[in-house]
Amino acid sequence: MMDTTTAPPPVTDKGPPIGGPGAPPPRRGFGGRGMGKYHPALFTLITVIALALIALTTWQHHQQEIAPLGRRLIRSRLDFLIFLSCWTALFGAIFVALGHTGRCGVVASHATHVLWLFITWSMWLIGAALFSSRLNQIGCGRTPVRCNVNHGIEGLSWAEFALCFLIMWAIMFHIGGKMERYGHGPYDDYA
Repeated sequence: MMDTTTAPPPVTDKGPPIGGPGAPPPRRGFGGRGMGKYHPALFTLITVIALALIALTTWQHHQQEIAPLGRRLIRSRLDFLIFLSCWTALFGAIFVALGHTGRCGVVASHATHVLWLFITWSMWLIGAALFSSRLNQIGCGRTPVRCNVNHGIEGLSWAEFALCFLIMWAIMFHIGGKMERYGHGPYDDYA
């Protein structure tokens, strides 16, 4: 039998009881302010477009083996676009996953995003320009399907280029806005 006449134990300075009110847990993941609300959508868009480009460029690469269009020069451009699409899809998905966990510090920092976006933007500029120039020299294809696929590859390549550029500038303006607003950069606390 339980004794109900005694008082409960005194509360100590060890903190609130389990399940009671306390400090909120630290924020992890994207959050709902600033770039955090746009990050998953933009990097998912980059990843999805890269996956579509993987499908289109590999199909066109296979068609080049069956019925070549413009010697080997178009094929080497397709090889580069396949590599670039895989690079973009892989790292875009990694940045989305790292943003969800929110525990990666420097790996998922603004600086890492800007560095990766700059490298990827530069490669998309090279890849899209080389493919477009070769496509203009040799024509778009013998059949309407191949012509449409070639134009789709070209358009999605330029779309990836533009998205990388816009997101890179958005992140840099976000950092600049923090510096102006608070008088220091986002990484000054870690110095």
